[in-house]
Amino acid sequence: MLLLKINNFNNMKNIIYISLSILYFLFVSCNDFLDRKPLDKMTEEDVFNDDALLIAYVNACYNAYPSGFEEAMMSSTTDETYTRHGKESSVIVSRGEMTPDNITIFDSGRFSNFNYWEKAYEYLRNVNTYFEKIDDANVSEVLKNRLTGEMKFIRAFIYSNLIWRFGGVPIITRSYDLNETDYSMQRNTYDQCVDFILTDLAEAIENLPDKMEGAHSGRASADACKALRARILLYAASPMNNPGNDKIKWEKARDASLEVMNLPGYELSDNYRDIFLEKNNREVIFKREYTKANGHRMNLFNSPNGFDGWGGNCPLQNLVDDYEMKATGKRPIEEGSGYDSTHPYEGRDPRFYASVLYNGAIYRGREVEVFIPKGKDSSEGDVGSWNTSLTGYYLYKFMDESQLLSETNTQPWGFFRLAEFYLNYAEAQYHLGNEAECRDAINIVRRRKGVEMPLVTESGSKLMERLYNERRIELSFENHRYFDLRRWLIAEFYENIDAMGVQVIKKDDGIFKYNSITVLERKFLPQHYLLPIPRAEILKSKNTLVQNPQYE
Repeated sequence: MLLLKINNFNNMKNIIYISLSILYFLFVSCNDFLDRKPLDKMTEEDVFNDDALLIAYVNACYNAYPSGFEEAMMSSTTDETYTRHGKESSVIVSRGEMTPDNITIFDSGRFSNFNYWEKAYEYLRNVNTYFEKIDDANVSEVLKNRLTGEMKFIRAFIYSNLIWRFGGVPIITRSYDLNETDYSMQRNTYDQCVDFILTDLAEAIENLPDKMEGAHSGRASADACKALRARILLYAASPMNNPGNDKIKWEKARDASLEVMNLPGYELSDNYRDIFLEKNNREVIFKREYTKANGHRMNLFNSPNGFDGWGGNCPLQNLVDDYEMKATGKRPIEEGSGYDSTHPYEGRDPRFYASVLYNGAIYRGREVEVFIPKGKDSSEGDVGSWNTSLTGYYLYKFMDESQLLSETNTQPWGFFRLAEFYLNYAEAQYHLGNEAECRDAINIVRRRKGVEMPLVTESGSKLMERLYNERRIELSFENHRYFDLRRWLIAEFYENIDAMGVQVIKKDDGIFKYNSITVLERKFLPQHYLLPIPRAEILKSKNTLVQNPQYE
């Protein structure tokens, strides 16, 4: 519900309720906290006149970020993965069945961050309450300035995720009272929302240190603001949002990406896999950190069934086929690639081995067995056949083999990392006609230690295709593909291709046979470039909110 359902805060009798379970960080010792008034009795006056309580208030707002570590990941709504858990939701997207009535199926459960409308406006109310109260707050000025910068970033990130999903949305800068009954409002345009976000980010940069390290690691920083700004400007310049191909928008995107590329203290990792496992990897600009007390279950959700995993978000053959051959830099379907269909997983891009578990890959000390008959990780295995991959592959990226499946996991989720901005820069340069600079940026990503793929040499439309595929491979499963296909206006091609997998048969002589299988028939309609606004929100606004085109 837009602005009505208030997360963790209730203004009746001016009481604020803060749930301890969602506090992202807490800088108050246990003894100090026990001496305080119970949290279910805290008033706004208490919170905005106490440093520790105000920090707790802001910490709770960090949970507004759509986390990538869901049981059913966003990759399972596009042509990257398929999940048999939560598939009732993913099938709605994949079969082109989304409507204003069923979009709310994503508001809870396995796909809770896909729709995002209700969650976003709940947290926006909390953020706006902060801005209404902070000027009169009796807290230290240093803390006030820093937290104000953080909240500006949080609000910018919320609106960014809204417009990437829905297009232009209402810009709300005040909190609504529970007793209000008039919720009529107009949608702002996409460009107006972009301008609002950029203003928040510019003001946040003024109040934040370049980096947040030590005890403040994981909090919003000026560098994080610059990274979000660069992505916002790239999306704003893209065909979906820039139909006139305004070159000035591409120049802004280029310059913002270059600024991020030149930020001190970051470098491309020479171990691709470690980027997603290490707490302090130098390629990552902004991340969400986890602890044992506040963690996630990615290892359990995605490990093969033979390890007692749930076999959740399983890579599609569609994606596997786009990993190039190491020696030639060509995809398997291309002439002269060197691909051998009888040994399909040999000689591939090193990023494939760091991201996908396939038949024969080593995981937790043994080979993955997706083959039939009797493969340990197949539907004929001895453990959890209902958790078997339906694609013939399992997710490996993000999986930390040093952590048990039975325990809460702590590997971080990276929102921004340096490689993205080389590719953002390459895309902007391509659209500005600077193909040499485009190739150079792509090749920096491809040629870094540990990847070392052949150089991209194409030009014209072939160069754009290489850039598209480089983003697909480099940024796989990181919540980019869904938005990339839409902002490039090519989703109607890729998401109308059926989701494919592989059936692996082990013959009596020990030789494997690989059969292509259809996992899901997919359908994409033009209206699906944007999500539908939930019908309840349209009705609540007394039809002043205009629905996205072609949704009934």
